[in-house]
Amino acid sequence: MKPYQPRTRPILNRVLDGFATRAGLFLTLGTLFAICLVAGIYFQHAMQRTKAVHELFKDRQLRNGFVSMSDLQRLNLIALRSARAGRVSEQDAGDFSAAADILYVRLDSFRRVLDGREDLPDARNAIRGLERVLTIADGAIASGFDGPPDALADALFQASDEARRWLVIYLDEMRQLQDVVLDDQSRAVHQQHLVVWFNLLVLTLFGSVMLLLLRREVLARHARREAEERAAFLAYFDSLTGLPNRIQFQDRIEEMMEAGAPMTLLLADLDDFKSINDTHGHSAGDAVLKYVAGIIDRVAREAGGFAARLGGDEFAAAIPGDDAIGLTQVCQRIADAVTEELYFDRETLSTSTCMGLATTTQLAARMASNFDTLSRVADFALYAAKEIGRNCYAFYDEELEIRFLKRRALLSDLPGAIAQGDLRVYLQPKVRLDGGEIYGFEALVRWQRGDEMVPPSDFVALAEEAGLINDIDLYVLRETATKLGRWNAEHGAAISFSANLSTMNFSSPRIVREVGDVLEESGLAPELLTLEITESLEIRDWDNARRIIDALHALGCKIAIDDFGTGFSSLAYLRAAAADELKIDKTLVDEIGTSEEARFIVDAVVEIADSLQMAVTVEGIESAEQAQIVRSMGARNGQGYHFGRPAPIDAALAALSPPSEAWPAAAVGGYPRPA
Repeated sequence: MKPYQPRTRPILNRVLDGFATRAGLFLTLGTLFAICLVAGIYFQHAMQRTKAVHELFKDRQLRNGFVSMSDLQRLNLIALRSARAGRVSEQDAGDFSAAADILYVRLDSFRRVLDGREDLPDARNAIRGLERVLTIADGAIASGFDGPPDALADALFQASDEARRWLVIYLDEMRQLQDVVLDDQSRAVHQQHLVVWFNLLVLTLFGSVMLLLLRREVLARHARREAEERAAFLAYFDSLTGLPNRIQFQDRIEEMMEAGAPMTLLLADLDDFKSINDTHGHSAGDAVLKYVAGIIDRVAREAGGFAARLGGDEFAAAIPGDDAIGLTQVCQRIADAVTEELYFDRETLSTSTCMGLATTTQLAARMASNFDTLSRVADFALYAAKEIGRNCYAFYDEELEIRFLKRRALLSDLPGAIAQGDLRVYLQPKVRLDGGEIYGFEALVRWQRGDEMVPPSDFVALAEEAGLINDIDLYVLRETATKLGRWNAEHGAAISFSANLSTMNFSSPRIVREVGDVLEESGLAPELLTLEITESLEIRDWDNARRIIDALHALGCKIAIDDFGTGFSSLAYLRAAAADELKIDKTLVDEIGTSEEARFIVDAVVEIADSLQMAVTVEGIESAEQAQIVRSMGARNGQGYHFGRPAPIDAALAALSPPSEAWPAAAVGGYPRPA
């Protein structure tokens, strides 16, 4: 599988993404505004041109009228000059003919303008006046001016005066008419101008809205693409360190294994990483993780391999080859670099790491070679390294192989053992230190694997790893509650029992329903059931765990903290667990007879438990002296080999039934039956 690579965006997408920028938005809005402005200027110019055309039309018509009057005046002046001279000279005859021709042209222009129009009667009168003038002039020209000049002048003057009068009326009417037409057209153009500007405004608003919607869509698409790329990145890479994650690491390992070349899987786990988070905060923890990731990645690359973060403080590296000397050098370089001090927020942080290594060469020679098997044996080597101490590394070898194969066989057989009922419940008595009578038991589990009795230390951790611990816890609860509830009912007694609950049960409220079902089916009184939380195990989500504990309390059950003194001992733990009982671990009792410090610690724990109104049960009491010491400190309840070893549930209950007076042979010492 190829490492994840971001997708290359098409050119069109990159262009569209330009709209998502402010510069792209402003550029587009500016372009749209410029288009509207140019369109507005164009229509404004068109309106001005229309007005100019109308003005030009108006001026030409008026000029024609005035020129016609001038032509009439010229014709009359020539006739008047001839009348004063008493004759028409050749020069006057030529000028008169030319003036008449010009007037004829002017009359023809009037006729063409008025052709088909009946709404200008004054213009018709003016034309008829001009026609009479031309008729007189044409008659004089046709006769060769043989009449008296003064008679011609008088006739022309009278006809011209009539024509001028109608021309003046026509010109005034024409001017008024042209003004009205121009005003109407100007109003029409102005209205069109307003409509155009309104349309441009609407277009601008619409374009702006569409552009904003487009920008929104582009931004949404860009966000979706980033989310997809982010999801694709997170699918194959760790978000904190940037290293390949478990999925990509497994794919690449499988490719290397398919190629057939020898390789080594290195698993690394930080030592006591939780204390860094608790002491310096999660920001400091993240800084340490990134620092260690950089070291492992650099060393792995220098060795020709690659690294990954599998989760939490777990890292892995794939190293080509199986040379023990070279792999030892790789481990040593990682160990030396990790232990160097790291400065964060003016604080000095230090850590170390344990490493486990497994090679495909050794794996292929003894078992099926695949990623799961390789990771399992490397993980087993890592556990072996942790058993050695801090900042150590271990190779998977023959000794580890024997242990691993045994572990794998147990893990393989465990589901069948649960299903087939091969698990056995054992009871260990809990007694009153004052009188020594039994008031209850602790229910323990053993595995009858053929002829071998497997202790819980060998398979409980495997059950947690395989996700089977909930089934085992429920089996112990149901088996013990059923038989003890029946025994109590038969003998009218109220013997209680306690059973361990793995912290995995506190990740889901399902355990509350299951415990309720067990109590209902068995008939055991809820107050006779105590559920023990192993104090050496860490509960990560205390809010959820507290809700489950409250729900179990609501059923009537009690909660106890088991093995107190071996794990995350703190007053905050006691307060958060809201427990009813505190069980002091055997390790605090072993030296109570010889160590003043041990006695002081046990005495302090008993006093704290009393102040918190918690019952105290001291575990691991193996002698009368220890029993006397813890009783003198105020402890009321005890448990240990001094009172009796764990015995099968049927034998333990039989020992309590009359007329039996003896605890099963497994017990070290006897104790009285309950009253």
